[in-house]
Amino acid sequence: MKTQWLSRVVIKTFSIGCLALAGTAASQLASAHGTITSPESRIWNCKEQGQNPSSAACAAAIAESGTQQIYDWNGIRQGAADGQHETVVPDGQLCSGGDPGTFGGQDLARTDWEATPVSGSQTFTWYNSAPHKSLYYRYYITKSSYDPSQPLTWDDLEYLMETDPKPGETYPSHTVSLPNRNGKHVVYAVWQRSDSPEAFYACVDVVFNGDGGGSSSSSSSSSESSSSSSSSSDGNDNNVCVGIPNWSSNAVYTQGDQVRYNDNRYEAKWWTQGQPPADHSSQWAVWIDQGACAQ
Repeated sequence: MKTQWLSRVVIKTFSIGCLALAGTAASQLASAHGTITSPESRIWNCKEQGQNPSSAACAAAIAESGTQQIYDWNGIRQGAADGQHETVVPDGQLCSGGDPGTFGGQDLARTDWEATPVSGSQTFTWYNSAPHKSLYYRYYITKSSYDPSQPLTWDDLEYLMETDPKPGETYPSHTVSLPNRNGKHVVYAVWQRSDSPEAFYACVDVVFNGDGGGSSSSSSSSSESSSSSSSSSDGNDNNVCVGIPNWSSNAVYTQGDQVRYNDNRYEAKWWTQGQPPADHSSQWAVWIDQGACAQ
């Protein structure tokens, strides 16, 4: 009898422990939702490099706030933001989403964060591991006076655009027209849910070419990639992407369909939907990278 009683106690204790662990895991999963993966956000870039990063900036980020940040890459968030982003995310903590305890390394003011070359219109694609309805996705870019060696503040940002409300999507993408800039800058993005006050934040490091890149207008216009097509306003007669539509996460593509994505041309090998071309263009993947639009 004593043996049976001990067995029941052990089994009950084990079961409670398992439930507690499962609850913790579920709670962590529920608080992790998404970031921009193309061009790579700062956190995604460090996540891809792992615990022993090759870049000095990501190594410094891990030294500052540990490795948990690269496992929680989709959790730069404020649960009660409710549109009050400048209140819940203080100056100097924009890239950590106001959570320096977990993501403080992302806020380091450095000039050597790995940056993606951009100019003109740029498609930004999110990977949302837990899709939710959105009130908007909002985009900013640092002003011409931005100094990357100084902490990023809200006053450093210039508003670019925001989307209309949308249903939950795993790979939403938005094409944003960028203004004239030179050198390194940060595109700052906010995803505000409509079914919750929760919001997510992403810093994308970009670098413009020597002539300033970007559009000629100081007030940027934008359109979502689902309804936009590539424009011949690049001013380059050798642009092979003229007339080719921008990739859309909602569109269905079949063999032979061509799209424009991050100023590259891609061709589909077979049926596809929601697979960003830049992330799915290896030898055995669905997209063929046909090279840069400007030849």
